[in-house]
Amino acid sequence: MTEPLPFAINDADNHFVEPPDMYERYIDPGQRDRAVRYVRDADGNTVQLFGDRPSRLGFTRESAPRSPEEIERLAAGAVTGTGDAAPRPGDGGARAPGMFLGRLNPYRALDEAGRRELIRSFKAQEAAWGDRDLRLALMDAQGIHAALMFPGHVLSLEYEFREDVDAIHANAQAYNRWIFEEVGYAHRERMFLPPYIPLADVDLAVREVERVLREGARVIGFIAGHAHGGRAAPRGGRSIADPVFDPVWARIDEAGARIATHVGPTDYAKYGADLSEDPDAVLGDFDALQYALYWGDRPAMDTVATMILHGLFERFERLRVLLAEQGTVWLPYLLRRLDHVHRLGRPGRWGRLDRRPSEIFREHFVAAPFPEENVRRVVDEVGVEPIVFGSDFPHGEGLAFPAQYAQAQLGDFPPDEVRAIMRDNLARFLGID
Repeated sequence: MTEPLPFAINDADNHFVEPPDMYERYIDPGQRDRAVRYVRDADGNTVQLFGDRPSRLGFTRESAPRSPEEIERLAAGAVTGTGDAAPRPGDGGARAPGMFLGRLNPYRALDEAGRRELIRSFKAQEAAWGDRDLRLALMDAQGIHAALMFPGHVLSLEYEFREDVDAIHANAQAYNRWIFEEVGYAHRERMFLPPYIPLADVDLAVREVERVLREGARVIGFIAGHAHGGRAAPRGGRSIADPVFDPVWARIDEAGARIATHVGPTDYAKYGADLSEDPDAVLGDFDALQYALYWGDRPAMDTVATMILHGLFERFERLRVLLAEQGTVWLPYLLRRLDHVHRLGRPGRWGRLDRRPSEIFREHFVAAPFPEENVRRVVDEVGVEPIVFGSDFPHGEGLAFPAQYAQAQLGDFPPDEVRAIMRDNLARFLGID
C-alpha cells in the first residue's frame, strides 16, 4: 500500500478531454467550413474530419463511447501483447490509464475479475476527465494540487492542415476560445490549460498571443520540434528560435508568461526518405525505426537545441520552457553534446553564447521524465531543479494513480528532492504556492 505524501502534487503533464463539437462552436463563422468535426461513416465508425478530409492519422475520437467490457478487452490486449483492436501508444486515447506501462501497469497483477473492476472504476470516472468542477474533485482525490492539462488531438493541427495555414490558426483559435469560455486558462490557480499557438503565420500568431495574454493566459503552448514552414513552404520547417518569430516571444517575455511544449504528430517522417523509409508514413503506422527516430526524442532535442544555440534566451531572458510528455533519456546526451560544441567555439547562426548550453538549460527549462524512466540517471547529470513530475493521466501510457510515482520511482531520493520533483519545481515554474 502506498503511503500518502505529506504534500499535494503538482503535475506537469495531465490531460483534459476536449468536447468533440468544440471547433464547430468556437471557430470564426467565416471559417466554419474549415472546422475540425466528427461524423459517422457508412459503417458507423466515428471519423475525424479536418475540413472535408479525414484525419491523416486515422484516430477516432478519444471520448467515443466504449463499454467497460470493450475497454477491459483493450487493456488485456495491451498487457498481454495480444488483442485484435488494441490501440497503440501515442494516439491520444484516454481509455484505460496505465494500460501501456510495464512495472507500473495497474492491470498486470490482477486477474480477469480484478481488471474488469478497475476498468469499471475508470469508466465511472470518465465524466471528470472533461468537466472542470468534477476534475477538481478528482484532483483532490488523487492528491494533486495543480496540473498543466493538455488536449487530446489539438496538437495535430499543424500536421493535419499543413497545406492550409488559415485552417491551422482558425481551429487553434477555436480551441483557445473554448478554454477561456468553459474552463479557464488558470482555473483557481490549479488547472492550467495552455492556449495553443501555431507558428505557421507570424502575424496571426502574434495577434492570438496578444489576445490570450489579455484574457489572462499564464502558460502558452506550442508543439515540439521545428515550426511549420509557412505558406510558401508547408512541407518545410523553421527553427522556433528563428528571429522571424521574435515578435511572438517578445510578447510572452514581456508578460512574464511561461511556455509549454508537448509531444504531438509532426512531419518528421519526411526524413525517412534518406533511410529507405516511407516519408509519408503517419504515427499510427510507424514501423520500429520511424517510431524510434521521429516520435518524441528527436522533436524534443530539436526544441532544446534550437532554442539554446539559436540564442532565444539571449534575446529574451525571462522565457521559461516546460517539456511535457517528451521524456528525459535523451537529455544528458544532448546537453553534453551542446556543451562540447560550445567549447569548440562554434558560433551560432544568430550570435555566440557567453555561457555553457547546460547552464542555459538549467535556468530556462523544466522537463518531465516519462513514468517509468530512470530518474536518478538524469538527475545525476542535470540536477534536481529542472526535473518535474508528469503523470500523463488519463492516457494509456500514463500513470493510473499519480501519487504512486514518488515511492515507485523516487524511493532512493531524499525527502527534499522528492518534494522538489513532485511539487516545488513546477510551483516555481508556474509562480504558485
